Amino acid sequence: MRVADLTVSQNFFTDPELVHKLAVRAGISKDDTVLDIGAGKGIITEALAGIAGSVISLELDRGLHQQLKEKFAGNPRVQVINEDFLNFLIPARPYKVFSNIPFSITSLIVNKLLFTGRVPDDAFLVMQKEAANRFMGKGEGYLFSLLTQPFFDLSVFYKFKREDFSPSPAVDVAMLRIHKKERPLITTEFRDLYFDFICYVVNQQKSTLKLRLNRIFTAVQFYRISSELKFSVTASVKELTFSQWLSLFEKYLSFVDR
Repeated sequence: MRVADLTVSQNFFTDPELVHKLAVRAGISKDDTVLDIGAGKGIITEALAGIAGSVISLELDRGLHQQLKEKFAGNPRVQVINEDFLNFLIPARPYKVFSNIPFSITSLIVNKLLFTGRVPDDAFLVMQKEAANRFMGKGEGYLFSLLTQPFFDLSVFYKFKREDFSPSPAVDVAMLRIHKKERPLITTEFRDLYFDFICYVVNQQKSTLKLRLNRIFTAVQFYRISSELKFSVTASVKELTFSQWLSLFEKYLSFVDR
């Protein structure tokens, strides 16, 4: 079992009023079931309990879990669970996430939320600012961004001061919002095929897009596509815009016998 390392993984909020204001601004309402991952001392769970219909408060550390149970005993809106989120069964009903997640497993948490089971309608996640930027497609986050953009809108919801936490983090911290699109740009029918196509092309080590696609499109097809989509025949993977990637996938569906 993975053991929580609180001194490394989590920095706790110090201002309940700030947390409450952010939860209200996030649009949490009595109609919502909200998941608080890594609830810690319960400052987020407490804010959510006052405005949400129900709160699922997850905490791996046994000592903190016991404190949470005592703090919210008798509150029918709050369910306190002593479990690792990575082993937690995602709710089958609609839900949202509002959480100060452990920084050390940020990617694992985000990947589980977005790629396994039912996805949240909305997620507000506290994380390192650098990680938030990466999820939005900057630097090494290019592949992740291509995989998520058809289905989610990602944005920085709030930028924190380091003194908003205890212990004070050594890095800049932000709250990333991940909002599920009401109308995804890729239908459920083609979701897995889109993932496979994007991963196949992006993960190759060849220098140009043409070389990476030479087993999918003929030379004639590729030149026609590059002309129609207005990208260079010598373009690298990262030179394409997201809209060009969507159009390229549509060309793949029309040209290739699946």
